[in-house]
Amino acid sequence: MEQITLSNGVRILLESIPFFKTASFGIWVLNGSRHERPEEGGASHFLEHMMFKGTASRSALDIAIQSDLFGGQLNAYTSKEYTCYYAHTLSDHATTAFEMLCDMLTGPRMDKEDVELERGVILDEIAMYEDSAEDVAADLLYDGVWAGHSLGRPILGTADTVSSFTAQDLRRYLDGHYTPDRILVSVCGSFDRETMLDICNRYLGTLVPRKGRHVEDIPAFTTSIRLKEKDFEQSAILLGFPGLPLEDENRIALSIFSNIAGGNASSRLFQRLREELGLVYSVSSYCICHKGAGLMAVGLTVTPDLEEKALEETMKVLKGLRQSVTQEELTRAKEQLKAGLVMGMEGISSRAGSAARSCLLENRIYTEDMLIQRVDAVTLDELMQKAQQSLCFDRMAVAAAGRLKSQAFYQSLRA
Repeated sequence: MEQITLSNGVRILLESIPFFKTASFGIWVLNGSRHERPEEGGASHFLEHMMFKGTASRSALDIAIQSDLFGGQLNAYTSKEYTCYYAHTLSDHATTAFEMLCDMLTGPRMDKEDVELERGVILDEIAMYEDSAEDVAADLLYDGVWAGHSLGRPILGTADTVSSFTAQDLRRYLDGHYTPDRILVSVCGSFDRETMLDICNRYLGTLVPRKGRHVEDIPAFTTSIRLKEKDFEQSAILLGFPGLPLEDENRIALSIFSNIAGGNASSRLFQRLREELGLVYSVSSYCICHKGAGLMAVGLTVTPDLEEKALEETMKVLKGLRQSVTQEELTRAKEQLKAGLVMGMEGISSRAGSAARSCLLENRIYTEDMLIQRVDAVTLDELMQKAQQSLCFDRMAVAAAGRLKSQAFYQSLRA
């Protein structure tokens, strides 16, 4: 993969696959909800919405019509660490679509009327999330384990913060966070290299380098219980354990352990709770890795009358996993992880995104061989060491939404 850095600090990744008939490309900005002050909660996501409301040369309708004419996909999303604007089009339309994407990012109109219109859309989005037990529980878990830190706050913000933003606030936030040194372009597939670089230089290369406001302090894991009583048909419960940060090479071992615990249909939690006992609608285990902070979570959705039994069985399974994992389980989890990595890298959108994320967050790019070698290198002893370090039941955080038990019951799970 070719790597280029413009004079102002914008980074560009290019991977030409000429026999493809499509191109996938995106602009990643190292700015997400992690970089917001408390009163700015949701500004990154709000700004993402505003990029589609038109520029000096294109209205919002123009952007929608041109996107449809390209016959591809144009979209964006905001995470805790970054914001991504991306497209996937036929190769014949790649340069035109990429130019439109660059125009959207560098010249948003930010009209007051559009801000008011989009505010209503985002408030509806927040309300929709609050109708989902799983989403509510996830926000409660993050708020609990990273209490008082921006990583613990919701990406969408709150109704109060979103209602407070003005067009001037969003423009100021854009100027302070969308600085050239935090912008990365990734292009993969069949495209005209010189034309793509020319567009990058004309739109992104003219951005003036400036000192932005970027705070990435490291939060400590907080043992907590966060509960929200609400009349959901199914309750959602999350158990959180200290994980490993993005920069820790051992996070692969913990990810494999999480897969064995509840990452697939043959996992111990799925087999025991779903297949053998029929206690839960769903059960899963996963790792979340941020710069400087990590989390391993176990999640259940369960009818209220089965919750107590389901959680008791969950704790039994987790305690058993802390004692031993078999070589067969390790081998199976490794093969599944490697298959997912390889299959994911066969799509050009996945290739462009994977390279962008690792370069943006870790300042490196992983090849398929590098990733597979890291998976293969994990030993059973290493996996058990990381599992035992993470599964500290006295430090376990609990988050739940639905028709719940008492706080004392959730505290008793730590025993």
